[in-house]
Amino acid sequence: IEKSMQTNLKKTSPWQWIPTLYFCSGLPYIVISYVSVVMYQNMGLANSDIVIYTTWLSLPFVIKPLWSPFVELFKTRRIWIVGSELVIGALFGLVALTIPTSHFFQMTLLAFWLLAFSAATHDINTDGFYMMGLDQHQQAAFVGVRSMFYRCGLLFGQSVLVNIAGRL
Repeated sequence: IEKSMQTNLKKTSPWQWIPTLYFCSGLPYIVISYVSVVMYQNMGLANSDIVIYTTWLSLPFVIKPLWSPFVELFKTRRIWIVGSELVIGALFGLVALTIPTSHFFQMTLLAFWLLAFSAATHDINTDGFYMMGLDQHQQAAFVGVRSMFYRCGLLFGQSVLVNIAGRL
């Protein structure tokens, strides 16, 4: 299956999938690490509590090399990417639905924690998909493109999403 997927990717222009894949990879990370802090501050939580609890949300991104070998054993990268994007979308919805509840802090923190693991899993498979789909020359040519679109996702999350959330 991996060989046929690799052949199909070679026929497809990298411009058709690298920008969106890496933009979508940057969004969850910035929401977890930055937007969550702004959200909790706007909801009146103490800065000391925010720092203690949201710092733990970066742990899945730090330890993702520990579970990446297990992820690669099951199914294809494409299935992992699509699956993690669906889970990420559902968890964004869960965060929104749990904000008006009486236990919003615990519920949103749990959703952000699960979101962090899903986003880190998405990152693992995004990079693997990139490495598998391009030859060495193409990888070198698109390294700046993938970094730029990842940074665009971060910028979009820090500016547009925070602005929208502030208005709502």
